[in-house]
Amino acid sequence: MRSLALGWASTASAAPGGLPACQAKLNTCTANLGTCTTDRATCNANLTSTQASLTTCNANLSQAQSTLATCNANLATCDAALAQAQQFPATGQTTSARTDDDGDIEAGADLSYTDTGDGTIIDNNTRLEWEKLSDDGTINDKDNLYTWENAFAVHVAGLNTVPCFAGQCDWRLPNVKELQSIVNYGTSNPAVSVAFNTNCVAGVNVLDGSCTAASNYWSSSTVAGNPSTAWFVSFLGGSVGVQ
Repeated sequence: MRSLALGWASTASAAPGGLPACQAKLNTCTANLGTCTTDRATCNANLTSTQASLTTCNANLSQAQSTLATCNANLATCDAALAQAQQFPATGQTTSARTDDDGDIEAGADLSYTDTGDGTIIDNNTRLEWEKLSDDGTINDKDNLYTWENAFAVHVAGLNTVPCFAGQCDWRLPNVKELQSIVNYGTSNPAVSVAFNTNCVAGVNVLDGSCTAASNYWSSSTVAGNPSTAWFVSFLGGSVGVQ
């Protein structure tokens, strides 16, 4: 009689397509799942990095927009200042004797000055920086008198001697047009704006006051055809002459 045994076949003798083949596919799937998990982690890391970069980008964009707004505001201010500076300074005269005269029209940019606090005044129209004068017996004293030559050799040279007046060593004598530009024809004796004549009392220095004598001031301009004479401006009433 024949016998018949029942048991599990070994892996070595299993037919293709059986459980061992399924295990191989499972192993492959597990490996793919591991790769997928790694890729997902990398993707999440990249996403986090991208989000961080986006946050930084948004912050930079916000800063750039703020800077642009400030820049535009500064540009508008600059344009306004340029438009003002492109106008010829007004005379300061506001009293009118007849229609269409200077006092009626008041042509030109308003006279405007800034006291820098270091003994100088800046003309906000011409951007020229002027030495303030005092009444204290120093080199800045309004009562100091000079020949035309000494205006250069003594006064200007003294201002440019180290440590130099107001920390600047490039002072010069103004030309006649520059000097006349600070005349205020709306006043007289002296014919200057308040910035050039305020708190002018005995002993006051250039930090605490400002003085202008109602007298003649040298310019650096000589007379054409007669260079031995030079133009001056009188701050009594604003007239221009030669001497």
